Amino acid sequence: METLIVKRIQRFSSGSDSAEVTLASGRGEIVAFSFPCDFSEGQAVPNRLFGIAEEVCSAYLSDWPESVKDALSVEQLERVGPLGYRGCGRVIDQTAGLVEVLGFILDLGTLSCGGHVEFECTRIDL
Repeated sequence: METLIVKRIQRFSSGSDSAEVTLASGRGEIVAFSFPCDFSEGQAVPNRLFGIAEEVCSAYLSDWPESVKDALSVEQLERVGPLGYRGCGRVIDQTAGLVEVLGFILDLGTLSCGGHVEFECTRIDL
């Protein structure tokens, strides 16, 4: 598991307890919501983020050709809103709902499938 480092903190307003926190995994960056935010830039944080998932589904079916599975198993993470993301990651613990993508461990709740999944989250929380 890779260590996450706080790269930037942007409070929603002066004196606010909530903020957008930019985290780096060494393989990518993600902006997460934090409340209360008591982190500081450069700080190492636990690598378990919580996704408010709108949709999680298998990236492919088990009987598809390996070449297609390989093409659909590429890890990706795309920001689709102020704090929303969509992407593709690998399920590392189906029972716990954990998906790894670009070095980030996302808790997406109950997962009905294993392997690689495509997901969309309205928000990622730290």
